[in-house]
Formats: sequence, structure tokens, C-alpha cells
Amino acid sequence: MQLKNKGNCANFSQMSKKILIMFFLLILIQVVQASEIKAMVGPNWNKYLFSSEIDSLARQQKTGFGIGLGWALALNRKMKLEANALFNEKGANAALEYSPEKTIPVLYKNTSISFPFFYKYQFQENASPYVALGPEFVFILSHHLQFPTNGEKLDLSDNTRKNVLAFNFVLGYEYPLGRWGLFVEIRYNRWLSNFLTGSAASVKSESVTIMLGGVYHL
Repeated sequence: MQLKNKGNCANFSQMSKKILIMFFLLILIQVVQASEIKAMVGPNWNKYLFSSEIDSLARQQKTGFGIGLGWALALNRKMKLEANALFNEKGANAALEYSPEKTIPVLYKNTSISFPFFYKYQFQENASPYVALGPEFVFILSHHLQFPTNGEKLDLSDNTRKNVLAFNFVLGYEYPLGRWGLFVEIRYNRWLSNFLTGSAASVKSESVTIMLGGVYHL
């Protein structure tokens, strides 16, 4: 897999700043009108989805974590619009084949700030399961390839897109405690965009996250 820097970092940086400002404004509007706020943290199990051009890598899952805040606006008793701001650490374990029947273990690791937006349906008003789905806008902060055997690290930031579009599907359960509540969620996340640049290969990301947290109803 050959990686090249095409010199588009400045353009990506400017675009990222404009999109980031836009999402902060959208979240600020929702915070002002919010009917509930929530805090969450949890582990994720992530893997990279390599295209057929990268046939020398055997992908494996890597455990990471996510932490963030959320705001929701009630449309009626059961339907809500929700926005999150999350910090995520993800990646993938892989085995790089360098000769027949010989491989080197490698570790991909990326960090990001993401903004998921959900349409949420709660089946009951009180303690209740719920489902949610919607797009996510990901801003990649760092991306490295590490070689655990010798401790070397290769910075892939110049060959990584700064903005990635993703999709989420959520199954959750909330248990109310007065104006407070506890919740647990299982989130399926899929990056829809190739996040490598300067390469014919395509790399996307797929993860499952268990989020635990608390919610306060305003």
C-alpha cells in the first residue's frame, strides 16, 4: 500500500474549521431548546474494512473507548431529536504479510471528534427501550500505524481525510429516577467514506459501542 501526500492539507483544514463551526452552532441551538441532557462513556470494538487492493492485511478487532455529551429535543411523548458530541479512540489490529506465511503484527489507531444526530423513538413514556438512527460527522484528529514488535510508529495524518461521513443505529434502554435517568445503549457505527488519501485502496471503519450514562430531564 503506497501513501502519498497530495498537499491538500490546507484545504482540508479550512473546510474542517467551517464544518466544525456549523455543527457547534447547530448543537448550541439544540442546547437552548433541549428537553434533556446526557453524559456517556463506554468501550468500542472496532475494525477497519480494507478494500481488495489491500490483500496483505488480515483485519482484526481493536478495543477503544468513547466519551461525550448529548442533548435531546422532544417532538412528542415518544419521539425525540438528539445530538451528541463525542471523543472517540478507535483503530484496528492487523497482520501485515511481508513474505509467504510470515506476518508482522501492526496496530492502527485513530482519535476523532464526532457529532452524531439521531431520530429517536421511545416505546413507552417511563422505563422503556428505544431505537435511534441517523448520520454522524467525524473529524479525525490523529491516525497512526504502530509496530508493537519494535515500538516504531508511522504517522498517517497526511494521508488521512480530516472529515468522514458515518451512520449510526442504536438500541437502548432508559430507567427513570425522577428527573434523572440511567441508560445503556448498543451503537452500531459505520464510516461511509474512504478515509485514506493518495492511494487506490479504500479503508472504512466499522464498530460496535456499549454506552453507559446518565440523563437529566429539564
